[in-house]
Amino acid sequence: MSEQEGTIQFAYELQPNAAPALAADAFAELAAWRSILFELDLLGQHSDRYDGFAYGNISVRDSSNGAALEFVITASQTSGAAQLSGEHLVRITHCNMERFWVDAYGVEPPSSETITHAMVYAADPKLKCVLHVHNPLIWRQRSALNLPETAADVGYGSPAMCQAVAELMNQNQSRPLTFATAGHEDGIFACGHNLRDAGGLLVSYLAKARALELAGASAPT
Repeated sequence: MSEQEGTIQFAYELQPNAAPALAADAFAELAAWRSILFELDLLGQHSDRYDGFAYGNISVRDSSNGAALEFVITASQTSGAAQLSGEHLVRITHCNMERFWVDAYGVEPPSSETITHAMVYAADPKLKCVLHVHNPLIWRQRSALNLPETAADVGYGSPAMCQAVAELMNQNQSRPLTFATAGHEDGIFACGHNLRDAGGLLVSYLAKARALELAGASAPT
C-alpha cells in the first residue's frame, strides 16, 4: 500500500447521511478547537509542505446512538478549509482491523488516520477526543519533551501504526496524553477526556518546544 501523504490505506463503505453528524453544541465546540488548530498552523494545507496535501485531523467520540465506539472525524483532505462545515464531518460506525475496513456515514471520505483514531478510543473508553496535527517544532523536540513515540519504521495510517498506537496507549496511562509518530514526519497526537484538556496539553507542548528552540538559538557558541 502507498504511504504517500494523504493516501487512505484502508477500504471503506461510505453511506449518505441526511442528519447532522453532531448536535449543534458539540459541533460548535469541535469547530472552535479546529479553528484554533488551523490558526496555529497545526492543521492546514500549503503547497510547499507534504507535497501540497492537507494535514491534520480531529475527532470526537459520540455514543449518542448507543454505540460505544462510534466517533465523528474530519474528512480526508478538508484541513485546508479555514472553517469547519457539516460536510467536513464523517461518522465512523465500525472499524474492522482484520479486514482493515471502515463503515461510515458522510459526504466526503474519512480521514486517512481514521483507524488510528479508532485504536486510541478502543484503548480507553473514557477518552472523548483525538487531535492529530503536524508540527515540526514539537516533532524535533519530542525527545527533549519526553514524548512517547511510535517507531521510525512505522508508517502513517497503516496496520503497523494501529498496533503501535494500541501498545503505546497501554504503556502510557496518563490522560490527557500527547505522543509523536517518529515514522510520520511532524506527526503529533493528543487525546483526552475532552477537547479542552487535549487541546490545552497540545498547545502547552507547542510553547515548550518553541522555548527549547529559542533557548538553543540564543545559547552562546
